Amino acid sequence: MRVLVTGATGFLGTALVDRLAADGCEPVGLVRAASRTDALDRRGVPTRVADLRSGQGLAEALGDVDAVVHAAGGGHALDVAAIHANNTGTTRTLLDAVAAGPPLKRFVLVSSLAARGPGGASVEGTAPITHYGRSKAAAEALTLARKATIPVTIARPPSIYGPEDWRMLPLYRAARRGWIPLPGPSRTASMIHVRDCVSALSAMVRADHPSGRTYFVEDGVPQDTEAMARRIGAAVGRARVRVVRVPSWVLRVAGAVSEGLGRVRGKAVLLHRDKVRELLQPHWVCSAASLRDDLGWAPEVGFDAGVEETAANYLERGLIA
Repeated sequence: MRVLVTGATGFLGTALVDRLAADGCEPVGLVRAASRTDALDRRGVPTRVADLRSGQGLAEALGDVDAVVHAAGGGHALDVAAIHANNTGTTRTLLDAVAAGPPLKRFVLVSSLAARGPGGASVEGTAPITHYGRSKAAAEALTLARKATIPVTIARPPSIYGPEDWRMLPLYRAARRGWIPLPGPSRTASMIHVRDCVSALSAMVRADHPSGRTYFVEDGVPQDTEAMARRIGAAVGRARVRVVRVPSWVLRVAGAVSEGLGRVRGKAVLLHRDKVRELLQPHWVCSAASLRDDLGWAPEVGFDAGVEETAANYLERGLIA
């Protein structure tokens, strides 16, 4: 099975092409003309150039593939328009190109727990609280609208961590210094190691299941954030880590000031207040029970082992002093 992967040069994408190849698929990376493809070249993964904004090159890129995993996008943009263009806009463009081309066996959209919004594992429906979450929810709606003509599946992972990730690196660095700032009261959060996330995505590509399913992807053990911080401290060689609670009002003021400075300087509106809103939620928890039941998937990397591996990777690469 030949699988076209968008976002193939990123943290999740490179892990996904490795997993697809290990599972007997032929991964192909969809890249931009300016993308650095060193990681894919080293793996021997072929690439095809196309523009997910304009659609240029997509027809050719999709011509002989059996499945697509849309893992591009994410929350790295600094303004509202870019967030929606990266997530909702690219999904619309890609789905239009898929609909106009040869039939696919599966289209998998990598969405996010943010599309559902905060809460416990039993929370159903969609109630995003940030622009990122709303852009992902809109991408999901576009995808589900095609479920009668394209076999579609939506994956909603929570925070993805593991070697090569840069988003959680500041947390590990803080732990190495002996203290970690955490917002407000204690929180719980579902997590997923990158290897488990890509094994779930590979299963969604390869396993037969009804079109239109939405699956959360998590490791089965929601983490208390303070306990998580202490585990990270131990993994980077700190027997004792001081957890510093940052008052909610301090975070709100900091977010508002950051956005205000961005406007004064004539820059795009930064999404700092969205990030503060995320951080202040008491629970970001989900359940992968339906994924286990439908596809027989199960996580293999426990959080403690995943943190140890990630810390060792950071230390080996000299990213933590």
